[in-house]
Amino acid sequence: MAESSSHRESRPEGWSTDSLIIREFDRPVCVSEAVIETLMEAVEYWPDFNRSPPVFEFVDADKLDGLFKTRAVDETSHMPSVEFLFQHALVTVLYGSTVRVIVERDA
Repeated sequence: MAESSSHRESRPEGWSTDSLIIREFDRPVCVSEAVIETLMEAVEYWPDFNRSPPVFEFVDADKLDGLFKTRAVDETSHMPSVEFLFQHALVTVLYGSTVRVIVERDA
């Protein structure tokens, strides 16, 4: 049986290296869920991140979601974004036509 197209569309696209994880989520998506999913993947990918508090305790979902408006980004030339540190990594969230979450680990 073929995989349904809605199932494939719900999975984030992206790539990873030894020091970088990038995931793109189609809008509409809850920004905090995209960030938490990507950070949980980083914890699995980089075992030393397991020493941190659980991701859901680290990320304040309400405040993170409140940083981004639901209106189309096409209305302005400004792409809303936020950066914060998680363990030894810089987390960048770019809110454009897709939501891109970048976790860049210190080398």
